Amino acid sequence: MPFNEGDFVLVNYTLRIKGTGEVVDTTDPDIARKAGIYDEGKRYGPRLVVIGEGRLIKGLEKAIREMNVGEKKTVEIPPEEAYGKRDPSKVKILPRSYFTRQGIRPEPGRMVDIGGRTGIIRSVTGGRVVVDFNHPLAGKTLEAEIEVVKKVDEVPEKVKLLLLRRLPPRIEEDEVEVEYKAESKEAIVKLPGKIIDVPDAQLVKRIVVDEVARYIPEIEDMEFRERVHVAPPSKK
Repeated sequence: MPFNEGDFVLVNYTLRIKGTGEVVDTTDPDIARKAGIYDEGKRYGPRLVVIGEGRLIKGLEKAIREMNVGEKKTVEIPPEEAYGKRDPSKVKILPRSYFTRQGIRPEPGRMVDIGGRTGIIRSVTGGRVVVDFNHPLAGKTLEAEIEVVKKVDEVPEKVKLLLLRRLPPRIEEDEVEVEYKAESKEAIVKLPGKIIDVPDAQLVKRIVVDEVARYIPEIEDMEFRERVHVAPPSKK
């Protein structure tokens, strides 16, 4: 039975470039390590997908929406439902002197930020540098291996998952607790004291509050509590 707008779903997936088999994204840490794309700052394991949120590429979310819990399948995602078709107008020729003034040594394959846009240098010839502002995966057809692990219905788990996806993996799942009081429509979130070391922790809370307001109508109030272990003074 297809999922509905706003449903919370836990999904495992691996995205590969069709033809080469190169892994470009995965929820599996072992696959990521083998492919050389493992990121220590990323949380691996089943990923939260809120149907209709649009955080995934269009073709991947479309496939997930039509699946059932426990189902596995492989789908092909064309460029227009992935990272778009290549746009020749996004390939620009810039003078080498521009990069020199910025203290950048132009080399093929180097990523550069120009005017708030990220591009990759394709070639350097004499005084000309060709920069491609297309997404690196633009024009690529992808293959996605997908497994729908679970549909999440419980309010406390929904809140916890929204938090965990924005917190670094050093904040472990069992360190975040959520209590939901249905009669008062209140959620109490208990966080470890080390949350203070997380950059932009207050911003994360603000974003999660906004997401709760958008996706979890059962909640009207939220309270955050941080647990701090106070060690007794050492005895001499």
